[in-house]
Amino acid sequence: MGQIGRRLPVIFIATVLVVAAFSTGISVLFFLVYLAGALIIGSWWYARRGLGGVRAGYHVLNPRAQVGEVLHAVYRIDNDAGWSKPWLEVTNDSTLPIGLPGRVIGVRAESSRQWLSKVSLTRRGTYRIGPVKVRTGDPFGLFTSEMVVGRPTTVVVFPKLFELPHWRLPPAPIEGTSSARRRRETASPLAATIRPYAPGDAINRIHWLSSVRHGELQVKEFDPEQAADLWMLLDLERAAHVGTGDGSSVELAVSVAASIAVRTLADNRSVGLTASARRAQVLTPDRGSRVEQKILHLLANVQADGLQPLAEVVAASLPQFRRGMTVCIVTGSTRREWVRPLSSLARRGVGAIAVLVDLDSFAAADSPTASSGPRELNAVRHALSEYGFAHVVLRAGDDPARVLVTRERVRA
Repeated sequence: MGQIGRRLPVIFIATVLVVAAFSTGISVLFFLVYLAGALIIGSWWYARRGLGGVRAGYHVLNPRAQVGEVLHAVYRIDNDAGWSKPWLEVTNDSTLPIGLPGRVIGVRAESSRQWLSKVSLTRRGTYRIGPVKVRTGDPFGLFTSEMVVGRPTTVVVFPKLFELPHWRLPPAPIEGTSSARRRRETASPLAATIRPYAPGDAINRIHWLSSVRHGELQVKEFDPEQAADLWMLLDLERAAHVGTGDGSSVELAVSVAASIAVRTLADNRSVGLTASARRAQVLTPDRGSRVEQKILHLLANVQADGLQPLAEVVAASLPQFRRGMTVCIVTGSTRREWVRPLSSLARRGVGAIAVLVDLDSFAAADSPTASSGPRELNAVRHALSEYGFAHVVLRAGDDPARVLVTRERVRA
C-alpha cells in the first residue's frame, strides 16, 4: 500500500467527522475534528523535521574485486540534532545482481551509527551503486521525508581467476624461450647456483659470501633469461559459445583467458590480448601490474556478441605476432578454417597453444553450434596436431587448475 493508500482512510474519517460535527453541532464531534487536525499537522511537522541534523555517507572498501569475493561497504549516519531519530531507513539503488542490503536504524541525539554491509559478487561486469537514500516518517505512516546523499560509486567485478600453479607457457620454437637444464656463466637476472672457481672465471662472477662460507672461491651460474611473450586471442564470436549466465561457455572461456594472462604476468612475461567481441579489443604486449589491471578490466565487460569468424580474426592478427612469442587461442569454435592460418607461425618462431571449449558439454539446446557433436571437435584437434600445435579441451564442470597443469598433459 502506497502513501496515498494509507492516507485514504484518514481522509475519509476526517471528512465524516467534519460533516457530522457541522450537521449535528455535537461538541464531542468538534473535539474529535480538532484532535484529528492536530494529529495530521503534528505528523506532517514530525516527518518534515525527521531528517534535520542527519548526515549520511558510505564508502566501498573494495571497488575492484573478483567473482566469488565479497563486496564490503561501510555506512555511517550522524545525528547532530538534539533529539533522537527512532526510525531511519538507509538504502542504495544499484545495478549489482544482488544489491547491498538496506537497514532500518535508530540514532540517539548527537550520536552516530556505523556498520559494515556485505554482498557476494556473483557476476563479472561494471556496476553502479547510487548515492545513499535516507528516509523517515511520522509514527502513523502518513508522511515521509527522504534525502539523497553522496555520489554514485562504480564497482568493477573481474572474472573469476583459477589458480594455475603448474601452468607453464609453451615455448616458442627459438632458443631462450624456455628454461634450460644446463646452467650458463653468461650473466642474467636469474642466478641459479654456484660452483667452485676455475681458472679463467671472471672476478665479477665470484659470490663472496658463499666463498667465505665454503672456505674457497665460488662463482655464480645463471639461467638464461626467458624472453617469450604471450598473446591471448579470446574468441567471442556469438556462434562460438552457448549457454547463458554463470554456466555459459563464454564465462569459462573468459575466466580461463584471465587466469592464463595473470599467471603469465606473474612470471614477468609480457602479455597482449585480442578479444573478438562486437567491437574488437586489442591490448599490445606489456608486463607488470598495470597491464594486469587493463586486461582484467577489459575481460570484466566483454560478451559473446562478436560477428567475425575466428579464421578472420587469426588472419588479421598474424602481423602482430612477433618472433619468440607464444599465441594462446581460447575458443569454442569447431570450424577447422582457423587452424590453417596458424601454419606459418612455426617458421616465424612463434609458438601456439589452443584451449578448446567443448560446447557439447554445456547445456545449450538453443544454439545450432551445440549440435555439431564431438566429430567436429576431434577434427579441429586433429588439424592442430597435424601442424604441431598443442591444445587442451575444457568441458563443462572441468576444473581448469587440473586441466591446465603441465606440458605433459597437453597433446602436441
